[in-house]
Amino acid sequence: MKNKKLIWIAVLIVSLLIIAACAIFLYMTLKDSPEIPYATVSSETEATAAPAQEETVSTETAAQPATELKPFGYEMSGQEENTTLSFDELMEINHDIYAWIYIPNTAVDYPVVQSILDGDDTFYLDHNIYREYQFSGSIYSETQNSTRFDDPVTVLYGHNMLNGSMFASLHNFEDINFFNENNTIFIFTQDKVITYFIYAAYTFDDRHILNSYNMMDEDVFREYLDSTLEPRSYNCNIRPGVELTTEDRILTLSTCSNGGGNTRYLVQGVKVDEQRRE
Repeated sequence: MKNKKLIWIAVLIVSLLIIAACAIFLYMTLKDSPEIPYATVSSETEATAAPAQEETVSTETAAQPATELKPFGYEMSGQEENTTLSFDELMEINHDIYAWIYIPNTAVDYPVVQSILDGDDTFYLDHNIYREYQFSGSIYSETQNSTRFDDPVTVLYGHNMLNGSMFASLHNFEDINFFNENNTIFIFTQDKVITYFIYAAYTFDDRHILNSYNMMDEDVFREYLDSTLEPRSYNCNIRPGVELTTEDRILTLSTCSNGGGNTRYLVQGVKVDEQRRE
């Protein structure tokens, strides 16, 4: 009897430890990112929303080359002068901050970092912009990409958080109605505002895109562009009529899929506009 009692006590202790560990993990998963003490761009950009009749792409527009397509629903006219983002202030927080990403009608409204100081591409997988450990990490690029958004393909990574933060709301683009009504990504840098036209959103395998394709080889890049227009995916939305050339510059946003650890969900845009910020 005494041995049975000891076994039950041991089982109870182990169970309590497992419950405590699960609670800690859930808290870390759901915990919000710390408040960023500077203005985001949401209110300013939403104030420049275009008239409702511009919320669809005409057949004539869709048939044009990608570099001539215009994002609809939001206008950037004057936005670069009105934004309150100060990259001097951002870089006082962390010199690794080099851009800001904003996607209207999603929760994506964050600084973008690259581990320039120590070259560790995985650092911001689990560190915030203050270089403190945080499960949700940051929106980041790897050192294979320049910070000027001039590579053939720039890849930004972010976690698919249960609380909807970071890149979780990219999954909104799985809904065809949302995909049809939203097609714009804004990237702010210290001296530029870059606009990307979202043309594809789909589930992809977990291969490392920049390691798997030599984008500097024009034939390989051409093949890759074609694959993004006709992805082999059961879960994809593609903008009809979009044409891409090797002169285009692609922004790829990558997060975990909702279906498994060996897949990723990608949202891809082609650069259609660049304006200077004074």
